Amino acid sequence: MCTVLTPKRICDDVFEFEVDTPQAAQALAAALGGHPLAEDIVPGLDRVAVRFDPINQTKVLDWLSADHPVAPLAPSAAEILDVPIAYGGSAGPDLALVCDALSLSETAFIEQHTQSIHRVEMIGFTPGFAYISGLAEGTQIPRLKDPRPRVPAGSVGISSAYIGIYALAGPGGWPLIGQTDLELFIADREPAFLLTPGQRVRFKAV
Repeated sequence: MCTVLTPKRICDDVFEFEVDTPQAAQALAAALGGHPLAEDIVPGLDRVAVRFDPINQTKVLDWLSADHPVAPLAPSAAEILDVPIAYGGSAGPDLALVCDALSLSETAFIEQHTQSIHRVEMIGFTPGFAYISGLAEGTQIPRLKDPRPRVPAGSVGISSAYIGIYALAGPGGWPLIGQTDLELFIADREPAFLLTPGQRVRFKAV
């Protein structure tokens, strides 16, 4: 059990807690979840944002300033989601660039990328965009100098130590290594986005 730090005000209707890890953020979000004062609770990599109706400011401050015991997250019991990826070619136009940066052949990179179990750490940047950990140690790929004005939905990229999957089409600057044909967003599905924080994934080459 632990006591969470005092929240900081970000703007008129948002406070945030700073934490140490994505797992701590997800545990805190779960502990705070469902409270009637919170309109939205969003876990990040090292913080949790809480949005509320400003009319409830005094009540919100009292609630957020209280101690919030948070149990560590238990290992996920959810099934591992297999994510098929078409690597390289038009689906992954930056795969060669990534492999050159890592001094790996494309075959070796794909083998490495598909051997591990990965974990969705947060959703951000654009709706449904998943930040996924689990890359091999030493994998540090910078963003593109010139971002693309439009990246297709399902595109899979790498930047810094994370894998990113674009649930929706839009601009993006992550080097693209491939694309999945999974339906990452279905408006009338609950939740609408397939990938959520804490989800374990395994990549499969197709």
